[in-house]
Amino acid sequence: MSLSRRLFTLMLLVLLGFSLGIFFIQVNNTRDALAERQRVELSNLAQSLSLALVPHVELGDAASAEALIRATVDGGHVRDARLESVAIATPIAFNVVRESLAPQWFRDLIPMPVESASRELPGGWASLGTISLTGESAQGYDQLWQLAKRLALWLLLGGLITLLIASLVMRRLLRPLERLSSRLNEMETQRFDAPLEETSVAELKGITSAVNRLGQRLQTQFEAQAAQLARLQRQAEEDSVSGLGNRGYLNRAVDEWLSEPMGGSFALLRVSHIEVVYREQGYKGRDALVKAIARKLEDRELAGEAIIAARLANSDFGLLLPETDEARLQEFLTLLAEDIDNLLDANPLVDTPPENCALGAVRREPGMQRTQMFAVADATLRQAIEQGSGVELAPAGGRARPRGEWREIIEKALDSPKGLDFVAQPVLLNDGGELHRELFARLRDGDELHRAGDFLPVIRHFRMGAQFDLRALEWLASYIDRIEVPRLALNLTEETFDDEASYIGLLNWLAAHPRLCKRLDIEVSESIALRHQERIKMLFRHARRLGARGGIDRFARELKELSYLSALRPDYVKIDQAFFKREDVDTELLQSLCMTAHQVESQVIVTRVESEADQERAMSLGADGYQGFVSPAVDVMARLASPAEDMPR
Repeated sequence: MSLSRRLFTLMLLVLLGFSLGIFFIQVNNTRDALAERQRVELSNLAQSLSLALVPHVELGDAASAEALIRATVDGGHVRDARLESVAIATPIAFNVVRESLAPQWFRDLIPMPVESASRELPGGWASLGTISLTGESAQGYDQLWQLAKRLALWLLLGGLITLLIASLVMRRLLRPLERLSSRLNEMETQRFDAPLEETSVAELKGITSAVNRLGQRLQTQFEAQAAQLARLQRQAEEDSVSGLGNRGYLNRAVDEWLSEPMGGSFALLRVSHIEVVYREQGYKGRDALVKAIARKLEDRELAGEAIIAARLANSDFGLLLPETDEARLQEFLTLLAEDIDNLLDANPLVDTPPENCALGAVRREPGMQRTQMFAVADATLRQAIEQGSGVELAPAGGRARPRGEWREIIEKALDSPKGLDFVAQPVLLNDGGELHRELFARLRDGDELHRAGDFLPVIRHFRMGAQFDLRALEWLASYIDRIEVPRLALNLTEETFDDEASYIGLLNWLAAHPRLCKRLDIEVSESIALRHQERIKMLFRHARRLGARGGIDRFARELKELSYLSALRPDYVKIDQAFFKREDVDTELLQSLCMTAHQVESQVIVTRVESEADQERAMSLGADGYQGFVSPAVDVMARLASPAEDMPR
């Protein structure tokens, strides 16, 4: 129980005891006052009757005496009346029965004393008789009951108002302590870069300062770790002259790209004029030109996405380009070549114009490997140089289905209740447990099932990702009861975060399906997290409140941007095993990468693990789990015993 609840409960108990004490004291005092008033009234009434009955008793008129007694005690506090006299043969006695309106439990709880009074009738030297009266408690109980109800009502209202005021005061007084508690929780699960505002409570000032110092120390430590990673990454994957990635970096990026269901193109750029500049101006002129070309490449975007560029040799650069149509790709490559040619021709004093640059590009096709892609791009580059065209695009292999046809298949499948299907691949932890099972989509076209690698590039090309994500979530909601595994992971597309309506719709959908969220892990790629950091942060926080978890896929592609981890605080990150298998990557870099993720309480999962040797190396460097062909994908439905036909990656 929290401190505020304990204080509130204690105040409630004190107030309840205080109210009960006031209630019983007031009711008992009122009861005593009513009993005393009844005693006085009975005494006065008996005295009056003793004098008024003398004439009737002396005459022996019993009827008149009885009538006088009844008229006198009628409506009063008298229950029994009795007149005994020597002048009247038979004593006059009667009682007035009256039921009290007070409940029996109240009368048992607070008993009312019964008063009585008697007087002798004066008759000279001798008494003529005796009149005796016994009081009636019903009227006293009624008055006491009305008082008790009014008092209880006012005490209840007063208590509620007091509790409300006390609650507001306590909340205000405890607010600095709540901020401290919230801040410490954020330092564990969210972020630690914003200082906590100072408090006016003297007892908490020292704690607030200590928490701020701790947060600053943690932030400094994390920034130092990120800086170390950036330094190690520069040593392992950065070209020292251009600042672009080197051949090892490009190989890793291409391998990861080919392993994902994505489209795009690969291009080789050759700037032969760099060698001419080196011969004429030395390494300073050459390095200045290389840096200028690198800045041109770093600033380029295609279809709203930055391209990936690396320097492969003195005059060669490799470009990894996002998915787009052929006409737009050709236009992009032509403009890029013109910009670089303008850069080379910037010196008007040179008599001989420089040799133009050349570009050879190849579009990704299903089943293509890195060596095959590099070979086709190199052949296309040579063709561009020999023909003097400057830019050449390798012809398609003829195996790819037209995008228009793919779009019809996708729209038909998304509209059909059975057009979408999934397989799930286990993500295993080092201790033998299971983190979750990642879902991979398949489209059903009649009797044929299409892998995600075939249709997801088309979905992204036509910007149908938000529609696809929502359809996948609805499929999960429909079949969640037939899925036996505890947790599932779903990778969302960028289109869901590009549009405000789609993003809000995702949050609302998750809030409307809390039972599914308790078994769901939401993943986004690192590139999406970098472009939509605020929305991803809000999504992860919203998902955690509903019982879901958030993860980052394709982690550590951009180590220079690693500081986003402290803001997002993902529950896990997934990194491709190619990063761990490269001999040119220092072990210290890999260990630092895992340590940085662990510092923000994120588990590190290595994907595409193909053998036990890969698994052991990843574990030795600090990874927490693995995913790959050592634990193949299976059907996500109840048929968990039968392996899937193939992995849609």
